[in-house]
Parts: sequence; structure tokens; C-alpha cells
Amino acid sequence: MKIAVVSGKGGSGKTGVTASFVSLSEKVIAIDCDVDASNLPLVFDHKIEHEQTFVSGNHVDVDADKCIGCGTCASKCNFHAITMVNGIAYVNPLLCEGCSLCEYICPANALRLVEDANSVIYKSSFAHGIMVHGNLKPGDDNSGLMISKLRELADTEMNESGIHTQILDGPPGIGCPVLSTMTGMDKVVIVSEPTLSGLSDLKRIYQVAVSFCKDISVIINKYNVNFQNRDEIKRFCESMHLPVVAEIPFDRIMVDAQLNCSSIVEYAPDSECAKAVTSAYHKVVGRL
Repeated sequence: MKIAVVSGKGGSGKTGVTASFVSLSEKVIAIDCDVDASNLPLVFDHKIEHEQTFVSGNHVDVDADKCIGCGTCASKCNFHAITMVNGIAYVNPLLCEGCSLCEYICPANALRLVEDANSVIYKSSFAHGIMVHGNLKPGDDNSGLMISKLRELADTEMNESGIHTQILDGPPGIGCPVLSTMTGMDKVVIVSEPTLSGLSDLKRIYQVAVSFCKDISVIINKYNVNFQNRDEIKRFCESMHLPVVAEIPFDRIMVDAQLNCSSIVEYAPDSECAKAVTSAYHKVVGRL
């Protein structure tokens, strides 16, 4: 079984829900798909067992000693990424698309396409099984591709370890990383919050999620912050035949749990928050 926990916006409590789902599972492969800001490794004590570099793209290096200052590369670059500075080619990394045309046409062989291999993919062991997570360095590209690599690693571990459940902590939003997260899921859980932006983003991510998965449910986090907006979310869910599997109250204890590097179901199992998310877990996995 593969379950993705997603949200249309950041700060909705998605990682707190994911961590609780992980804690409630007997054995699980947890995948942190928010590679720009991984949080699951902060919640759970873990031991890194394996790491591998991730090639996020390419950039062009200029050998200043070889460059003859002819300007051919600058004149032919379709992305206007190359300029001549003091008679030497300069490549703007923010504009360069790594197409390698400049490398091909340089008469002095002064330009070379180099892989960007600054980011890292990790496989860790932790109390609940295996954690797969990544660290996409600031400025690196292809977060969607990195998530695909994380999932390939998780599928390999699933086959070799005999663990039959994957729980994915998705990135916020509806962009490419979210699509890479939701592809091939058995179940998708959308975490929303009772704000106008929360409702708007719930509608957007539902429109995306329904193209990838038919088993979708909703958790309303911090429901007692605004009952009117909570009710608007419930009306939307009812109109879309979306089950609301839990309403989690706003409680400082949720913050305390994360500050203590724990899920709420382990930190305060008798709290209303823990009971709500536990009920949601059993509804989602089908054990009522």
C-alpha cells in the first residue's frame, strides 16, 4: 500500500499527520518528498545507512587559460547565458540550460559541460522501518526528478525488505514535485486548514489529485480556529464526495511534539489531537 499525504499550501500540518501515520504503522518505508526542506528526519531519530549523490543538472565551466575571446559561444547561445567579460567568456548559471551547444562550437575547447552533483539521497534506518529522504542543495534543479529517484529506491527496499507499506510526506503546492509524489498512489490524504487560502488550495490540489488517484480523503487540521471556514471546507468535500476522515483541533501540544522530535501519537497518545489523527489513520488504511 502506498499512501501520500499532501497539502495545497505549506504550514497546514501535513508533516505532523504523516509522522503520526508512520508511528501508527507496524513497519513502513517513509519517504520525505519535500526535498527542498525535509522534515521527517527532524521528527524521527534515524541512522543513515547509505547515501548517493544526485545529479540535478549540468553547468558549463570555462577554462580561462584556453579561452581566446572570440565570442562565438556568446553570439550563438539561444538563452543569452554567455557574455564576454574582459575578453573571457562568462556563463550565467541562472540562464544556462546546459544544452552544451557552446561546448560543441568552441574552437578552443575552452568550455566543458559538468554535472551538478551537489545534492544527496539517503536511506536511513529508524524505529518504524526505513526512511528515504534527500537534500536538494539550494539552487539545484529537478526536485521532481529527485523525488522519482527517492521512490525508485523506496520500491527497491520494499521488494527486498518485505515491508508492504509506503507513506510519503509530499511537498506543498501543486507543482512538478507534487505530481512526482502522487503518481502511482493507492491513497492520497489532503491536509487542509480552515482559512480562505486553505480552502482555495484544497480545491486546487484536489483537481490535481483526482487525476492520479481515486481514493482521496481529507483531514481538516486546526478546525476550531475558524468554524465558518471549517464548514465551507466540509461543504466542498461533500459536494465532491470527499470523505473528511478527521478534524484535528488547534493545540499547542502539536508544536510541543515536534519540538521534542516526536509525532503527536507517541508524544501525547491520550490527547484529542492524537485520537483524531489515529482515527484518521485507521479509516484511511481501511481498518475501522
